[in-house]
Amino acid sequence: MKTPLSFPSRAMVTWLCCLAAVGAGTAFSQEWTRFRGPNGHGIGDAKGMPAEFGTQDYEWIVELPGTGHSSPVLWGEKLFLTVNAKEGAERKVMCLDSTNGSTLWEWSQPFTEHAKNKLNDFASSTPVVDEKAIYLTWTSGEETQALALDHSGKELWRTSWKGFTSDHGSAASPILSEGVLIIHTDAKDERHSFIYGLNPADGSEVWSRERITPPGNDKHLTAYSTPVEVKSGDRNTVALLSTNHGWLGLDPKNGEIAWSYPEVYGFRSVGSILEFDGNLFATLGSGGGGKQSAALHPNGTDKPDLLYSLGKTDLLSYVPTPLFHDGLLFLCGDGGVIACRDAKTGEKFYEERAAKGQFFSSPVLVDGKIYFGSRDGLMLVIAATREFKVLAENRLGSGLNATPAIANGRMFIRTDTHLMSLKGK
Repeated sequence: MKTPLSFPSRAMVTWLCCLAAVGAGTAFSQEWTRFRGPNGHGIGDAKGMPAEFGTQDYEWIVELPGTGHSSPVLWGEKLFLTVNAKEGAERKVMCLDSTNGSTLWEWSQPFTEHAKNKLNDFASSTPVVDEKAIYLTWTSGEETQALALDHSGKELWRTSWKGFTSDHGSAASPILSEGVLIIHTDAKDERHSFIYGLNPADGSEVWSRERITPPGNDKHLTAYSTPVEVKSGDRNTVALLSTNHGWLGLDPKNGEIAWSYPEVYGFRSVGSILEFDGNLFATLGSGGGGKQSAALHPNGTDKPDLLYSLGKTDLLSYVPTPLFHDGLLFLCGDGGVIACRDAKTGEKFYEERAAKGQFFSSPVLVDGKIYFGSRDGLMLVIAATREFKVLAENRLGSGLNATPAIANGRMFIRTDTHLMSLKGK
């Protein structure tokens, strides 16, 4: 709400100029506050990002005190990162100065190890950050935990839920929508699978919704995908996908189901939903490859339109989340094959092998180029066009599982051992 001002004209001009400067700085600084940046699109605004780069091109490199598949998030010049400590069952939250890589503070918490896939990590969920705090979710023993730290590393609140069970561990990341912290706690056991809306100020429950498995679905496969926001008519909704309940669109303020597409899927949701031009696309899969997919258009009714679906005979990503740019859908497969399609029709423009290896990091787009990294430390750079073209192959020196973050004119690359800053020229 705007309030009339009665300052003298010179004072008003000065005040407005200061406000504009602060506003512009704030808008520029808050580019990457959640997994894959604004609404999970994976697109950064940095200019002049090099296609070819090596150790000499990094602005800074720091060795990390542990492992993790989570991505960095940023607020202003502060970079936040979660780490699974090298020794002992302990997790850390680190805060670094993004301009030089210096550590501003560390916060640690012991945890109880549990079953997980050998390719997963105990620090896989990416935090979300706002002007007040950094919000995290992770699992310890049979508990799912959520907590908040302020920007100086002080714990503000912590809450937990019993009954977490999964053969592969946990990884879904929280988001903020309409002032509510959204957490998807999917587990093998339906009784302990919920979607929560929390008050980010104190962690109190605003609403919760139990997972409901449609008749005929007996898979009970844990989902690891992160929610996204999408408009359905004039209503803002949060979209989620699971093998168990299919697609759901929830009102973030109260958890009411705004729309649903209860398709019975036979595979696991790992890569996150992609929102593009008011539409949604997601894949499901198993065993290192995508097997099912759907593109939906939420239309303001209780059931979205199905635009198209792709299946087992098509190249689909499984762990990496797809990427959208200029009407094109890029599917970067777990085995190094990349496909480009028309995002609204599914028409295929190309399907080509870019490299061999395992690719779990999701692709990001910077300055018209797609950066896509592998678990053995290869960073491919692909032209974001309907013609397939590899622009560069770069060696990172260590494996890549985390998705890069882009903010303040830099790309932050987290490998298994180090965090690097690559600045646009």
